[in-house]
Amino acid sequence: NCYAKGDMLNHTVVMRECECLHEPIEGYAGIANLLLIVVSLPLISFVGVVLNFFNIFIFCEQKNTAAKYLTALSCSDVGVCMAGIFVICSDSLRAHSFVIDQVFVFLLPKIIPLGLFFQMLSVYITVLAAFDCFYSVYCGTKCEPKRSTWAPRVLALVVISVAAYNIVQFGDLQAIECLHPDNYTLFELCPTEMRISETYVIVYKGYLYALSMAFLPFVLLTFLTVSIIVMLRRKNDTMDKAEKQDCDDDGGNNPVVLLLVVLLFLCCNLTSLLVNVFEMLKFKMAFEAEAVLIDIGNFLVVINATANFFVYMGSSEEFRGAFYDRVRKLWRPKSTRLPLLHDHRIRLFNRNPVASSI
Repeated sequence: NCYAKGDMLNHTVVMRECECLHEPIEGYAGIANLLLIVVSLPLISFVGVVLNFFNIFIFCEQKNTAAKYLTALSCSDVGVCMAGIFVICSDSLRAHSFVIDQVFVFLLPKIIPLGLFFQMLSVYITVLAAFDCFYSVYCGTKCEPKRSTWAPRVLALVVISVAAYNIVQFGDLQAIECLHPDNYTLFELCPTEMRISETYVIVYKGYLYALSMAFLPFVLLTFLTVSIIVMLRRKNDTMDKAEKQDCDDDGGNNPVVLLLVVLLFLCCNLTSLLVNVFEMLKFKMAFEAEAVLIDIGNFLVVINATANFFVYMGSSEEFRGAFYDRVRKLWRPKSTRLPLLHDHRIRLFNRNPVASSI
């Protein structure tokens, strides 16, 4: 028996102490996180999901090439808004609720990469839309068949490329059981060995992420935006009033609509760009200031995904008309169905085909 007890003691597993506890943020950074992320972000995200579904339904009915890009962008923005609720907000709520923490400690390793996928996808669909707008302004209506043919192909290529880039991030985080300092066990969310690898952090999370999500999109979009504005000014000088009216009424194919989408993207993602620049330059900020900047950047990303609807409403008469028509259909009284039900009951009871046809 003594030997048996000694053998059992030798095989006793010592549980590791918790090292990655998610504690509430204190000070003004905690107040900013509570107001922006915990309170405001879920409401804006929910509104964004609803509005982007309206965008999808409306642009699916339009046949021009630009509408294909805007449909894809709206689909991706639905994912961004959902990530605002289930990734950004839930991660902040983990610090305030033990139940939420223990549920999302298993979910976040799977849904964080999905949120990053949709965020990057929205970025590069915006870049594609800007390229299409540039090409459209440069060539005019004669290039519409070529643009329409290539749009689904380049969109599929971007989706595959973005998915391939982000798939590695499913190995970033893991749920580990640990012993809390107050002497009870729980699961905590910790980085994997790959995530804390110096090469992975410097190359993938550092240079590649900054290049693909900050510098490259901003340089391309800034160049395309300036070029489109210059070309539109030159064309406006040579167009008569009738041509300008036709261009303004062209709905989602109007270059101004796409141009405003790009400008909104640049404005809303400027904070995230600054954070990446500071990290690349190893510029040290106070912890609270960095936390506030990250929260503002995340908040503006969801704002961008939601606010495109208002850009379409404000700049496209065709979109406004389609939206009002769809709202009227949703709220139309259903009393018009009664005659069909009444006619259906008559046919059920009247078995005589001759009498039924009279």
